[in-house]
Amino acid sequence: TTRKLRQLIGSSVEKQGNDNKKKVVHCLNPVYGLKDPKWLIEYLEYHIAIGVDHFHIYNVDMHSPDVQSVLEMYRKWNLITRHDWSAKASGQYTTRITYEHAKWAAQTDCALRSRGLYDYALFSDIDEVAMGGNEGLAPALEMCEQAHTDRGVIGCSFNSNTVSSVFTKLTDEEEMKMKDKLLLERYSNVEAKPFCPSNCKCLGRNCEEMTRKYHYGRQKYMLNMHDLTIPPRPLWTHAIARDYNEMDRIMEQLPDDVFHIRHYQGHWLKNNNLLDTMEEKNAPLPKEFIDLLRETIFENSTPLRGRYAKAQEDPRFSSGVEWVTPKVRPAKYHNMLLA
Repeated sequence: TTRKLRQLIGSSVEKQGNDNKKKVVHCLNPVYGLKDPKWLIEYLEYHIAIGVDHFHIYNVDMHSPDVQSVLEMYRKWNLITRHDWSAKASGQYTTRITYEHAKWAAQTDCALRSRGLYDYALFSDIDEVAMGGNEGLAPALEMCEQAHTDRGVIGCSFNSNTVSSVFTKLTDEEEMKMKDKLLLERYSNVEAKPFCPSNCKCLGRNCEEMTRKYHYGRQKYMLNMHDLTIPPRPLWTHAIARDYNEMDRIMEQLPDDVFHIRHYQGHWLKNNNLLDTMEEKNAPLPKEFIDLLRETIFENSTPLRGRYAKAQEDPRFSSGVEWVTPKVRPAKYHNMLLA
C-alpha cells in the first residue's frame, strides 16, 4: 500500500495503533515559477511528516524536467494529484483572465473533489509552510473539530508569520555553515511580532491593539470535509468568504502556538525599505520533523536522495529559495545564524 511504502522510506507520521488520525488533504494554490526541485521535495516531505495524507497540485508552469521527475515520483506513490492549470489547457483562463492564476477556482475545485474523502482540507501557497509545534497538525485538527462539535464551526483560520530571513544575504562563512543544511533549516529567523500593515491592522493609537483576522493577517485556513451537511460553496483566499460577519460565526481563529503558517516571502517589506527596521527572533521548525526530513531525503536509498543531490550540484539553482533575491542586511540579522 502507499502508506507501507512511505513507512519504508521514513516519511510515515502514523503511529502504531493510532486509528483516530484524521485524514488531511493539502489543496495547494496554483504553483508557478518553481524550477528548483529541492524546495518541492522538502515542502512535500515536511507536510507529510506533520500529518498531510495527499496533495492536489494545480500546475501552472512547473514543466522543467527536474520538477516533473519529482512530481512523477509522488504521483506514483499516490501522494499527489496533478492538475494541468496552464494557459494552454485553460484557454488562457488561468493566466490572463483571473486573479492569481484562478486561485479561487482551484481552491473550490479541490474542496469539491475532497468532500467526503478527507476529514479536513488545508489551503495555502507553495511558499507557506505549516507550523504546528512538535505534534504537527493534530492539535489544530482537534481544536477545529471541537469547535465544529460545540458551535457548528466549519473551518479554522490561522495567522501568517513572515520568515524575513529569506532576504538576508549570507556571508561566505554563513554559506559554508549552511552548505549541508536543508532550505527549511537555512531560514529560522522570523519577524519577532506582527508588522503592520503587512500582516495585521492597527486599532487605536500607537497600534496598542491590532487585528489579524482574515486578510489583515494574510490568514489561510482549513475546512471541514467530512460533514456532508455543509453545503459546497465558492472559496476565497483568506477565509471561506469575504463576509466577515458570517466568518466570525462559522470560523474558529487558531492561536499561533497551536497553528500558523510561516511565509517565506516579504516583498512588501523589501519594496518599502522596511527590512532593516524590523525585529527578528530565532524560531526554527521542530527538530523532530527536520530530523525526519533529513533521514528521508539523505539517509535512505530512495529516488529522493538522487534527485535532491543532483539539484544541489546544479549551478542553475541557487543555495536559497529561488523566488527571493537576498540583500545585504545589518549584523543584527546575522548573529543567530552563526550562533
